Amino acid sequence: MPWKIMPNSLSDFAIIGSGNVAHFLAHILIGKGLTISQVHSRNSVSGNSLALKANAVFEEEITSINAAVIFIAVQDEQIENSLRKLPHSSILLYTSGTVDLAAVLPQNHGVFYPLQTFSKNNYTLPFNGPILLDDKNEEVNNYAIQLCSILNLSYQITSSVERKNIHLCAVFLNNFINHIACIGLSEAKERKIDLSLFTPLLKKTFENIISNDPCENQSGPAKRNDKIIINEHIALLDGNSKTIYHLITESILAKNGHEL
Repeated sequence: MPWKIMPNSLSDFAIIGSGNVAHFLAHILIGKGLTISQVHSRNSVSGNSLALKANAVFEEEITSINAAVIFIAVQDEQIENSLRKLPHSSILLYTSGTVDLAAVLPQNHGVFYPLQTFSKNNYTLPFNGPILLDDKNEEVNNYAIQLCSILNLSYQITSSVERKNIHLCAVFLNNFINHIACIGLSEAKERKIDLSLFTPLLKKTFENIISNDPCENQSGPAKRNDKIIINEHIALLDGNSKTIYHLITESILAKNGHEL
């Protein structure tokens, strides 16, 4: 018998996982008055906490999950194993930017990947990024589009290759930038510099990135090929900070036709 979407698919949700994305999903579903009936997580402490917030039942075993729509918000290497243990009668939506399981799993699954960064403190903030959907399962996609409309979320349908490329770029634009900021602020703390001094600089930097071409807006000693300042900075650093400063400086110099 062909698989069909269950009639209660807008009133019966479950979440697998209890990390930042799982909390985000619970927040937006509850915010629209939708019901989360079950939560499962390998981490029983955070799983029970999420279930309590969602007024849901925490299930110790993943095989006990039987909601009409099940979000799988776990690490990429756990997704396939999780999907195989869940009901084929449910809609299974996993939140990965890179995993493509269309060739090996039943037809009732799809992608619901929020292109945004989440932390324990910001998953309740207004979400204005797109939800990336997969292009392989039309029926699941039609459901996911309907759900996005109810949740007031924008969406974009992508192929698995497109989604992986988007995820790759997002790592540079989010994770790496955040790590660089972490290094810079750590160096400032070590030198007992007031971190608030950098707030206007950070705000202006991100304004420029959004409103202008960063490649055209590059500034600093590497852009100017100022070897004296570059070498002075390198002499002040050690360990990982020194390695990363050297690597990024070489990249900027090379882009502008210079060498370190």
